[in-house]
Amino acid sequence: MEKKERLAVYDCDIGTDDAWGLAMMLRAEELTLPGGRSIKVVAITSVQGNTDVVNGTLNALRVLHTLDRRDVPVFKGCANPIVPRTWSYTYRFHGMDGFNDVGDYPAVDADKEVQPEHAVNAMYRLACQHPGQVDFLLCGPLTNFANCINLYGDAFLDKIGGVYIMGGNIQGKGNVTKSAEFNFMMDPEAAHISLAHLRQPALVLPWETCIDGEFGITLDWRLNVLGAVRHPFVELLNRAERSMLVPRGFVKWISCDSLLTAAYLFPEAMILDQREYYAAVELSGEHTRGQMVLDHLRGRKVDAIHGKQSNVRVIRRLNGEPFRTIIAWTGFLPETDIAQLC
Repeated sequence: MEKKERLAVYDCDIGTDDAWGLAMMLRAEELTLPGGRSIKVVAITSVQGNTDVVNGTLNALRVLHTLDRRDVPVFKGCANPIVPRTWSYTYRFHGMDGFNDVGDYPAVDADKEVQPEHAVNAMYRLACQHPGQVDFLLCGPLTNFANCINLYGDAFLDKIGGVYIMGGNIQGKGNVTKSAEFNFMMDPEAAHISLAHLRQPALVLPWETCIDGEFGITLDWRLNVLGAVRHPFVELLNRAERSMLVPRGFVKWISCDSLLTAAYLFPEAMILDQREYYAAVELSGEHTRGQMVLDHLRGRKVDAIHGKQSNVRVIRRLNGEPFRTIIAWTGFLPETDIAQLC
C-alpha cells in the first residue's frame, strides 16, 4: 500500500524553471497535500542540460541559500550524455551558467556543501532504503536516471515510487531541433532507456502542453507583481528572468519544470486531461532524433510498436487557474491562499 509520506528526488539541470520547481517542492514540505500526503525532498541531483553539471550543482546550492534550506543534500550527477553528441548546441537559452550569467550570486562552497556520493549512486541508495516511497521528479535530461537503470537494473526499478518527467513531445514540435524537445534531445539514449524499462507508467508533461496551455500569467505580472516580493529567492530569479526574457520580447511567462512540480503536488487541481500510451524515443532518424513517438494504435489487433503495455501517462491539458495561485505562493506573494488547493 502506498505510504502517505512521499520522499522526493528532484533531478534537475538548474535554469530558472528548475529553480521555481525546486522552491515549490521545498515550500510544499510545510503542507498536508490532497489525499493526506506529505512530501520531503531527500535529494537534489544535478545533471548536464541547461548548463554544465558544475554550474547546475552550484545553482542548486544558490537556490538553497536563498531559501535558507542548506539542510537539503545536493549530489552532483552526470556531466555528459550516454552517447557523445554529434551536433553542437550553441544557443544557451539560460546563458552559460543557467542563470543567464547575471552574477552576484549567494556565496557557496561546493567542496563542503556538495555530497561526495555520485547522484546515480544516491538515487539507488535512497530507493533501497525506502522501497516504494521515493518519487523521482526528472526535470532535466534523463542521464542520471538512465544510468541508474543501467547500473542497477531490477534492483533499482523494483524499489522506486512514481516517476515524473518534464520532457518529450506529442505533436512533433521541437524547441532545440525542429522535431525534438530539449530534455530528450540532450540525451536521447537516456530518454529511451528510461521509458523502455519502467515498471509503471511515468507521468509525462510534454513540451506542447506547456506552450499551448493558457495559464494567464504575463511576464509583466511575473516581474512587477510577483517580482515585487522582497525575498532573496525572488530577487535572484527576477534578475535572471528579466535579463533573459525582456530582451527577447516575451509576453507570456511559462515555467515548464514548475508546471510539472505543480502537477505532482496538486494533481487533482492541475491535471485536466491525461491519457496512457506506449512511448518510444527515436534514436536514428535524420530529422527526428530525440522525438518522443506515441503508439496511437494500442488496442488494435496489430500494434505499431509490438503491442507493449502503456509506459507513460501523458498530460495533455493543465488547469491554469490553480497554477497562478501555486506560483504566487511559491514566490511568497502575500495573501495567497494555498489552503484552498489542499
